[in-house]
Amino acid sequence: YEGSEEIDAPYYPHDVPKEGSRKIPFSREIYIERDDFMENPPKGYFRLTPDQPVRLRHAYIITCKEVVKDADGNIVEIIAEYHPDSKSGSDTSGIKVKSAIQWVDAKEARKVEVRLYDRLFKDEAPEGLEDINPDSLKVIKNALIEPAVITEKPDERFQFERQGYFYADPIDYTDEKPVFNKIVGLKDSWAKKTKTAEAAAKPQAKKVQIDGEVVAMSKEEQALFDTYTSELGLNGEVANTLARDAQLSSFYEATLSVLNSPVSLANIVSNEVARELKHTQASELKFNASQITELVKMVDNGTISSKIAKQVFEEMVKSGENPTQIVEDKGLVQISDPSKILPIIEEIIAKNPDNVTKFKAGNTKLLGFFVGQVLKATGGKANPKVVNELVTEKLK
Repeated sequence: YEGSEEIDAPYYPHDVPKEGSRKIPFSREIYIERDDFMENPPKGYFRLTPDQPVRLRHAYIITCKEVVKDADGNIVEIIAEYHPDSKSGSDTSGIKVKSAIQWVDAKEARKVEVRLYDRLFKDEAPEGLEDINPDSLKVIKNALIEPAVITEKPDERFQFERQGYFYADPIDYTDEKPVFNKIVGLKDSWAKKTKTAEAAAKPQAKKVQIDGEVVAMSKEEQALFDTYTSELGLNGEVANTLARDAQLSSFYEATLSVLNSPVSLANIVSNEVARELKHTQASELKFNASQITELVKMVDNGTISSKIAKQVFEEMVKSGENPTQIVEDKGLVQISDPSKILPIIEEIIAKNPDNVTKFKAGNTKLLGFFVGQVLKATGGKANPKVVNELVTEKLK
């Protein structure tokens, strides 16, 4: 996407009988909620993923094309494609999406201070200072918000979608430093505590929440889930995906019998292998559990990157060839030699003087941009950790 535009969006939800609209700036760089993207989503996750497009609320449909990570494996940037014929209200793209996510324009979003107020006391009948709720006030500095919220009326009230109702602080609010106070939450903290206490008093089968719907596990599934989370260290989402699918859990157990790398194996089985098993039976796959462990070994020992591993996996799906052979035949071994990476870094730095200036001025998030450009230039073969270290050194 090049250029910029203003998206027309209603001020009020459809169930409020009021009229009015505001303009939302839209350009090639936006921010989304971190919770609205998952690289390895559980079943029933309907927001943005590498395989699932989503609508930007009131705007266009986007598709994730690339995920950029820092040296620690944290996602710092998503490179996405927007579909120009999918604009909300005049969509002719034919693309089906299951949800819309919030966003703000990176250039035009305003930084504000948000104060999240909750109950002053932890209990309904407090007896002393020890009952004061330490979380009764949380202050978020530099929260990002669309420009239409900035108001000349200090006591203006707003609903921040998915967050609650807020109003502009009548004392501390200024044009240079807008301040918003939460006055009504979307969830009742007392109700949550009451329900938790009632649940503890009445033993019942554990349940897992999938996109808002609570579904109970069978005893066998729950036993697997508990083992995966408590003994193998898997996160709840991955453990849920594996425990609820007999084919997946069986395949995963087979990989564990070959290689003791439970988290790495779980990630590829719950994501890539799970995708293939949606259309076929495990017995019909061209690859087996042993080959998956071989692939994971190559990532764990640094022979290939996780991005290259996905390419190798796609070839395994088609041909059933061993991953080591695929890597050798296609020349996919990870590049870790600084002498081969530095010239690429220097070229990218030379082509992006504006971003270099911004980085040196304090915008350290641009480190992810430079690392991503190097990985892109090498077809994902450069070692991300080495690239991160070299880029950091070069930008000093």
